[in-house]
Amino acid sequence: MDLTFSSDAVVVVAGVPGAGKTTLIRRAVDRDVARVVDTDDRREAGARRFLNVRHYGAIVAAVAGRRPVVIHSRGTHPAARRAIAALAALRGRPAHLVMLDAEPAEAVAGQRARGRTVDPSEMDRQLARWRRLMARRPRREGWASVIVVDREQAARTDGFAFPSTVEAPLAAATI
Repeated sequence: MDLTFSSDAVVVVAGVPGAGKTTLIRRAVDRDVARVVDTDDRREAGARRFLNVRHYGAIVAAVAGRRPVVIHSRGTHPAARRAIAALAALRGRPAHLVMLDAEPAEAVAGQRARGRTVDPSEMDRQLARWRRLMARRPRREGWASVIVVDREQAARTDGFAFPSTVEAPLAAATI
């Protein structure tokens, strides 16, 4: 299965810590085609100081560019989510939200597998925000599409495609 977006798309892959966002992006996004903004890339490069500031700066720079953009985000902070959609709109680019929905136990297992766990109280806050987000699906925030996939569907996603002409997102709802 491919998720297909236009060649000027801004795609946000959102989910709680451990949901599999980075795994999906690394497996399904061709970095020669799309610009990827993922905090894990910066963390692995040793850039821990001011990680959030650098991450949001990289998002602004990527959206200002011309290539398709795929952004790793928890998606649970409404202001950050809306800011990305608004920035894309200002640049005349469609913004798409891919919500990677994982059960809490799956997310914790995903954290353990990567060797980096989130404090349980922070995880509880993230899960509560995620549940609120899933309950209302943020369609009115300026998203061209909101796509919900679970971990199994994400594992079957072969790629994010960005052909030069696409009439409408092929996956504009829950898969």
